[in-house]
Amino acid sequence: MSPQKRVERLRHNILFENIDDATFARIRKVLIERHYRAGELIRKEGDPSKCLFLIVAGRVKIVRTDKSNQEVLLALLHERDFFGELELIDGRESNSHVIAVEDCILYELPKLAFDQLLSENHPFAVRLLQVLSVRLRALNHHHAQQLEHFAEHSRAELEKLRRLINATEVVNSTLNIDELLPLIIDTALGIVNAEAGTLYLIDPEKHELWSKVLRGSTYVEIHMPLGKGIAGYVAATRETINIPNAYLDTRFNPEIDARTGYHTTSILCTPIINKNGQIIGVLQLLNKRDGEFGGDDESFVNALSIHSALALDNAKTYELERQRQAIEKELHAARNVQMSLLPQSPPLIEGYDIAGTTITAQLVGGDYFDFIPVDEQRTIICLGDVSGKGLPAALLMANLQAILRSELMLKASPRRTMRRTNKLLCQSTASDKFVTLFYGLLDNLNHTFRYTNAGHEWPILLRKGEEPSRLSKSGLVLGIQEETAYEEDTVVLQLGDTLVIYSDGVNEAMNSNNEQFGQQKLELFLRSHTHLRAAEMIDQLVAAVKHHVGDAPQADDITVVVVKRNQ
Repeated sequence: MSPQKRVERLRHNILFENIDDATFARIRKVLIERHYRAGELIRKEGDPSKCLFLIVAGRVKIVRTDKSNQEVLLALLHERDFFGELELIDGRESNSHVIAVEDCILYELPKLAFDQLLSENHPFAVRLLQVLSVRLRALNHHHAQQLEHFAEHSRAELEKLRRLINATEVVNSTLNIDELLPLIIDTALGIVNAEAGTLYLIDPEKHELWSKVLRGSTYVEIHMPLGKGIAGYVAATRETINIPNAYLDTRFNPEIDARTGYHTTSILCTPIINKNGQIIGVLQLLNKRDGEFGGDDESFVNALSIHSALALDNAKTYELERQRQAIEKELHAARNVQMSLLPQSPPLIEGYDIAGTTITAQLVGGDYFDFIPVDEQRTIICLGDVSGKGLPAALLMANLQAILRSELMLKASPRRTMRRTNKLLCQSTASDKFVTLFYGLLDNLNHTFRYTNAGHEWPILLRKGEEPSRLSKSGLVLGIQEETAYEEDTVVLQLGDTLVIYSDGVNEAMNSNNEQFGQQKLELFLRSHTHLRAAEMIDQLVAAVKHHVGDAPQADDITVVVVKRNQ
């Protein structure tokens, strides 16, 4: 641009329109010409007021930096505009940056010349006031519009928040998952004004989505693998997707429409992610009634999905707790039944002190002991250990007791009783279940104890002046092989003898250091406590085992029977 052209443009600056040529010629002599490239800083915030800037060519922007260090545009000025007048009038530092938007030519009018022109030239002063008035009115109008927009935005956000709060109250109104699923769908449909929707839940074990609720013309239960279809894609990617035309999207599976008779147009689908970051479901909405799903719809369903995840987690937790309480109630009932099957008191046999107890590791156990009178002279004493723990073991234990008591009518020997019991258990028990059993017949007149053993711990016989001995005749555990023979043996119980029958929950009891109570410690304990009565001996043994275990959980049932000949 030629110097003459620049002067002509300067003469037409809005501030100089009312001054005469002589005044302009005088001002022209003190003006300083400046050139700035695009992006160059012309004046920075905090600069002192030294001159008035007159734009001859190009554009400049006036900006400020907010508290978040973001640039806020205050004004965009073109040729014939000016800036810097307020700082010259009030003498304060600049409160904004001025940056060249493109290559610019500016003229600077020094403060002294500006002050002189303002005080001596009335037309200049009037024009300056007029321009400042227009700018102030424009600024006021801009602020008013901003406040109006802000108010509208705030009202809209408050309405969204109100709707979300109402939706949250609805989805948290029940802990019944069958009621919760349609509540979530109905709430979402009502807010985004969609025709139909499906809430898919994820089965992590099967790696599939399944739909329990479908809103549309029909109810259809759908199962699909993760990654298949729109919902499967969302479940795999954890992304919210908004599809205006379903049949143009390759991820859409038209087979579902074919099965249901429904025609899908638009789809909004979002993942439901719980507080642990796990995706637990997918909410899919179909066919917005008044156009396509928009950004507000996406924001709402995303917010709703957070509260839906909490509600679903609460419902699942409640259901699991309800099931746990029901199971615990059943187990307490089973325990009462099981305890009623065990001897309520020891047998009163002349010449003998007999006691027994069982302490289950769980509410119900798999250990079994019994005292079954045959006649006035003979009594069956048995102790068994069913594989496993809990209710299945307790049921098998009850079956074992029923078989043993039914065998009394045959008055068979211990080994024949064991053989028949094994055969019956094989026929009525799963192949992965078995029982160890010690079975003995006490004759209190002849003081003989005739016994057989199906894989159980060998009982310990304590006799004065002798080392502890073991009743070591043994055979295969019950319930494994149908045709099995068992050996039997007979011992004569002398005055002062003590026979201890126990389950492996005693000798294999383990502490937190993985140290078992052990056979040696058991025999040492028994030898030093034979002076006690049978019940006291059992109590002391159980206390010793618990002391050894300490804070470690009880891993197995503890069952002990003690038979002492005292006359």
